Amino acid sequence: MLLGRAGCFLLMWCLAGAAHAQSVREAEWLLRQDPNAFTLQLITVSNRSQLGKIVQTHENPESFARFRVQGRDQLLYVLTYGVFEHAGQADAVRSEVAEAVGLAPAQLWTRRLDSVQRAIRTTLQP
Repeated sequence: MLLGRAGCFLLMWCLAGAAHAQSVREAEWLLRQDPNAFTLQLITVSNRSQLGKIVQTHENPESFARFRVQGRDQLLYVLTYGVFEHAGQADAVRSEVAEAVGLAPAQLWTRRLDSVQRAIRTTLQP
């Protein structure tokens, strides 16, 4: 069956959206990174879909990674940005990244990956 022009456009738009959403890295990727490296932790939320809204505003979604942790009474979802050899490298891009995703620079937290990896290992990942 042949699709009309509108059908082709809709199909391509859906496929592009799916590829965009899937390009955010998952917890397994963070576990494979050097534990002595650093990342920027952007936000922790109770609803996973909130992470997608932030990533959609950025032109490089593959720079983000997400994982979940167990909070007191619920699962929480964490979004990180980048992997940096030194904390200073993460700090240097903090304002730029915050502006790109619509957050205040003070909200972003430079975090060692070993602590992120420990947090990931304490909670079953999807």
